[in-house]
Amino acid sequence: MAGRFEGKVAVVTGGGRGIGRAVALLLASEGAGVVVADLGGEVTGGGKDESVAAAVVAEIKAAGGRAVANTADVATMDGAASVVADAIDNFGRIDILFNGAGILRQGRVHEMDEASWDTIIRVNMKSVFAMVQHAAPHMIRQRTGSIISCTSPSGFGHYGMSAYAASKEGLVAFTRSIARELGEYGVRCNALRPCAAGRMFLPEIGEDMAYVTEALGLTPVGDQWLPGLNGEEPGCTNENAAAVTAWLCRPETEALNGRVVYISGGHVALCTEPELIRSRLNADGWNLDSLLSPSVVSHFTYDQRNHFPQRPAEVAGKR
Repeated sequence: MAGRFEGKVAVVTGGGRGIGRAVALLLASEGAGVVVADLGGEVTGGGKDESVAAAVVAEIKAAGGRAVANTADVATMDGAASVVADAIDNFGRIDILFNGAGILRQGRVHEMDEASWDTIIRVNMKSVFAMVQHAAPHMIRQRTGSIISCTSPSGFGHYGMSAYAASKEGLVAFTRSIARELGEYGVRCNALRPCAAGRMFLPEIGEDMAYVTEALGLTPVGDQWLPGLNGEEPGCTNENAAAVTAWLCRPETEALNGRVVYISGGHVALCTEPELIRSRLNADGWNLDSLLSPSVVSHFTYDQRNHFPQRPAEVAGKR
């Protein structure tokens, strides 16, 4: 299966389903040796099914590719170490790390229990830290490598998904930071912000999004309308996201480091970098009186008043 990743080795966490599976299949079809790492758990966490990763490996091998399965919990340091060891032991190197393992649990902030918050942060964030910590030394020695972490449009702001959004947007800051740490060694670190209408798009999430748009009059996620999630063409597919992932690992895109790429169906874009807007400077420093001056208040709030409109008293809080 000679292709554009011939001789390369990829580790794909969450590689048994969804975007991770699509990434594993695409890279393998282009010649890469692939470690398909997937616990085979449930969307909301818990459970284990070793057949999930094994099925993807079997599919890759049937097409003439090279792959091995790992079903460790990558949110543990030992589990992540075993995945990287599988790459080195079976293929001799690691060139690509795709961090796709993740779970979600829907719930408004005042209703979410502590255990759900802790589990989401552990799986979605610690797994990425653990994988990068074990993979980075090999990439540093090679003086080459590409790390892609899967974040989410939920990070723009998503009703009923604060824990998931926080975990995914945390990966953006993590990516920007490790890009600065590893870039001098030729290791690039970017993040993928995909829309994909897969198994993680639970019915209750759709219900919440409908409430936000119909009752509150807001866009469903941040300021995005998310074309493609409701059957429009081109749809938000896992293959779209996999193609962008592979693209970010190619020499042609080596100038991209520490960036976030958005993909939603036919819409691909770089996300803006953080910037300060509406800056005001007071040479004497700020106190509450100076901040409350009409000119300063209007400077910062003139078009923000209706950003998150309240519902009338007879409607608000009924959901």
